[in-house]
Amino acid sequence: MLSLRYILAGVLIAVSKLSDAQVVPWNTPSVSMVSSPLIIACEPLVDGNTLRDGDYLGIFNDSGRCFGLARWKDTTELRITVYGEDGTNDGFRTGEKLNVKLWLKSWNCILEHVSQVNADRPLVFSNATSNRVNVLNFEKASVSFPREEYCLNEGLTPAPVLNYQVSNLTYSSQNGLLIDALQGIVDIANSQPGKYTIAVTTDICLLKNSLNLTLNDYPRLETMPDTFICGERLTLSGNVQNQQVLWSTGDITPQVDLTETASIWYRVTNGLGCSNSDTFDVKKMTIASLDYVTEKADCYEKGRLMITDREITNGKPPYSYKLTNRIDNSQITDLENIPEGIYAIEVVNHNGCVLRYPQNAVIDRDCLNDKPVFSPNDDGLDDRYFIRLEGKLEVFDRNGQLRRRLMGPCYFDGNDDSGSPLNMGAYMIVSEKKETVIITIIK
Repeated sequence: MLSLRYILAGVLIAVSKLSDAQVVPWNTPSVSMVSSPLIIACEPLVDGNTLRDGDYLGIFNDSGRCFGLARWKDTTELRITVYGEDGTNDGFRTGEKLNVKLWLKSWNCILEHVSQVNADRPLVFSNATSNRVNVLNFEKASVSFPREEYCLNEGLTPAPVLNYQVSNLTYSSQNGLLIDALQGIVDIANSQPGKYTIAVTTDICLLKNSLNLTLNDYPRLETMPDTFICGERLTLSGNVQNQQVLWSTGDITPQVDLTETASIWYRVTNGLGCSNSDTFDVKKMTIASLDYVTEKADCYEKGRLMITDREITNGKPPYSYKLTNRIDNSQITDLENIPEGIYAIEVVNHNGCVLRYPQNAVIDRDCLNDKPVFSPNDDGLDDRYFIRLEGKLEVFDRNGQLRRRLMGPCYFDGNDDSGSPLNMGAYMIVSEKKETVIITIIK
């Protein structure tokens, strides 16, 4: 039987071999009387690269206790003494799985993820057999985002993607980027546009310790209100300076012409590839009905037009009215003082939309109708006479001589074809339909 002195000597030798491993970031193995050699007959790899002198390989149980440790010294055969439970000291039990970790001294980080293990025997503890490992490749943790560029309005919350689970990562970045420090999830909606570098910190070996992320701004659009087609066509312009635009009509021009009611959207894309869109309704505003009465102009007062009823689709009061003289294009907004003539009626909506009523309003003159008389002497009173006859008109004097040609309806100013004033007297105006008016010029 071995004496206690030899047993203690063996323990002291084992402890001395571990003394240089106290620099590793985990507790060094407990010494046990039961041990089994683990022989790695090839170089352990990290992402396909060999270790450096001073790196350590540790063997752990499922509870994270280290019971084996060896330092890499540029050899192709690494021997690790793995300690087992002897009833007195803590250690592996026979059949218990062996877990491996690597500490890279130059990187000052730990590797736990083994991407490839080829072994002659399973990596389990046995105090009767040796474990021979032919291939042992560790993999650094790789952290990345699905994309490096995002638009602020995408509604996404990018989360980092890892090649394997790592529990103690922390993330940090400069101001402007709102990022969860523990999970690395980015709150894009509440971040500012810009180019960011995100630092990743952990004691696990990382392929990269920083991530790049770019947040691009999107086109800021003014909300397009519901709008109206007042007539045949509506031309709309999007807020698209130096940007690309696509309308729901298929047009890609900054402006689009609409002729029908519809729900319209347009999408604007800037030079960074970010887009924004807006949707609005286009409605058609029409005059369904318009009822009015007129009062004729007399010898001393102008005529009047009074709206008695109206029905306007997609319109909103208050409304105003505008009359356009079909003969001389003069415009009237005072419906209480309207010279005799033929007028187009226009209704102006509160938003500036102008509708034209298809029927003309006529203001006749009720003054000496049996014997029409006017005085074209530039005194501002009765200087012209309204003739309602339509088509080609001819003006004859009392001798039957043709003095003026007109196109009716029109205003007669008392001049001949050369522009010279006609003499006082009665004149006959004849239309191409042989309708006549006798008018007297007085001065």
